[in-house]
Amino acid sequence: MFNINIASIALDRISADVRRPYERIGLLIGTFLNDGLWVNDVVIGGGSDSETSCMLSANKLARVADDIVRGKIDGRIVGWYHSHPGYGIFMSETDLATHSKLLQFSPFVIALVVDPEINQFGAWALEPGVGVIQVSDDYIRIICRQRTLTLPVYV
Repeated sequence: MFNINIASIALDRISADVRRPYERIGLLIGTFLNDGLWVNDVVIGGGSDSETSCMLSANKLARVADDIVRGKIDGRIVGWYHSHPGYGIFMSETDLATHSKLLQFSPFVIALVVDPEINQFGAWALEPGVGVIQVSDDYIRIICRQRTLTLPVYV
C-alpha cells in the first residue's frame, strides 16, 4: 500500500462542500510521487445530487480534463470524494463500480468517503492481488503547512 498525503486545505474544501443533507461528489487533484499520493486540491462536482446518490456531469469532467491539459489546474486527477451524510463510512456497490472506472486510468487513484454527520472520513485504494480496500489510518497523513499530522483526523 502507498502513503496518502492530503493537504489540509483540500480537506477543508471537501468538508465545506459535504456539509449538506444530500450526497456530494468531487475530484481530488494532485500527483503521485515516489513516496506516495499527494492530494493538493479538489474540484467540487456540482452535478446532480440527492439524499442517497450524486453524479459528476460529463461536461464537468471534460472541463477539468481540459483545464489540466491547458495548465489551469496544477496536477492531475488522483481520485474522487463523495459523502454519505448520516450513513457512515463505506463503499457501496455503486461506489466500487465508479472507482473501478477511474482505476482504468491509474492503479493509484483513491476514493474518499465522508460522513459529515459523524465527522469522519475513510480512504479506499487498490491493493494489488486483493482488490479495492479501505486504507489503514497508518498510511494517511494530513499535511498542514510544514507540519504533518497522523490520523485519525476528523473532518
